[in-house]
Amino acid sequence: MFSTRFCPDVRLLPAVRPALVLGLPFAALWLHAAPARGEDAVSIEVERAGQVGQATPALTVVVRAELTELNVNLKCGSTPARSVGPARSGARVRIELPVPQGKHRCEGTLSITLPDGSGGDLPLRFEVEQHPPMKIQVTAEGVDTEARRLTLQVDRATDSVEVDVYGVDGLIGGGKGPGGPAGSALDLSWTDKGAEALRLEVKATDKSGFWGKLDLYPWHYDVPHVDVVFGSGDAAIAPSEVPKLSAALAEINAVVAKYGAVAPVKLYVAGFTDTVGDGAKNQRLSELRARAIAEWFKAQGFSGPVFVRGLGENGLLVPTPDETDELRNRRATYILAADAPPSSAALPAGTWAPLR
Repeated sequence: MFSTRFCPDVRLLPAVRPALVLGLPFAALWLHAAPARGEDAVSIEVERAGQVGQATPALTVVVRAELTELNVNLKCGSTPARSVGPARSGARVRIELPVPQGKHRCEGTLSITLPDGSGGDLPLRFEVEQHPPMKIQVTAEGVDTEARRLTLQVDRATDSVEVDVYGVDGLIGGGKGPGGPAGSALDLSWTDKGAEALRLEVKATDKSGFWGKLDLYPWHYDVPHVDVVFGSGDAAIAPSEVPKLSAALAEINAVVAKYGAVAPVKLYVAGFTDTVGDGAKNQRLSELRARAIAEWFKAQGFSGPVFVRGLGENGLLVPTPDETDELRNRRATYILAADAPPSSAALPAGTWAPLR
């Protein structure tokens, strides 16, 4: 009355007749067949792997004869699953197994009743696994847009990796490469039309067809501007300096209009001081200067996220000895980017604070 479809590792009791099935990995089933009469009434397929957000494990009963009742009762770990009712010949009764992340043992019973009143019961025992979302990691150092290549790591063994490259006018290129073991460094290159790459959509796929994606935004724009002149030891913006900020804001708005549909545009403002005074006080002063300019841009209508940093006497535009009053070092830089801008000699690595 029953048959089962299975992988080569399936262990079967002698009374069960096997058949091969292709597709997602199938769990090993330990089945006991009912009497031989009506042996092919149903067959069973088990999708034993799933991934959060994409699919769950499932059991499918393939009905090969008219059934007045098909009753499946399962428990996978602490998760119950059930299907009860009649079933027509040719139907595929799919039972989702919405288990949490991890491996789970499923146990239960499948029973059927045929129109002539005959039927039988079948014990079900198999294991399933629900994978967490796939994690892809790419460091800033792992992306080289000029060489058109990147290096990524995935927390699961993968069958393939690929990248689609987007510019202002949409898709401009892409590439595909082989996967590898979990955690291995995978090199991926691409070809494009030569336009500026604003977004890289990286995708990794495992052997079961489950996938993960990661969006990278490998661009930043140093906003050209005339520096606001701050008084020594002061963070106030003088009215005479406002036209400089207005000109910078016009440039910022132009960049948002050009790139905003493809990539999120955030504003990063870094403040600096000269070498006059105590280093700790200069650090605080540089933060106040960055915040004063960032708040001005926000008040004038910049609607995107804004981040600030103070670098004090670090990153001097004009190298000077200590206690040197150098107006050109009392300045700020404005950077537009989707992610925190890369560090450099002029912009040492550090933490950006969101403007509240």
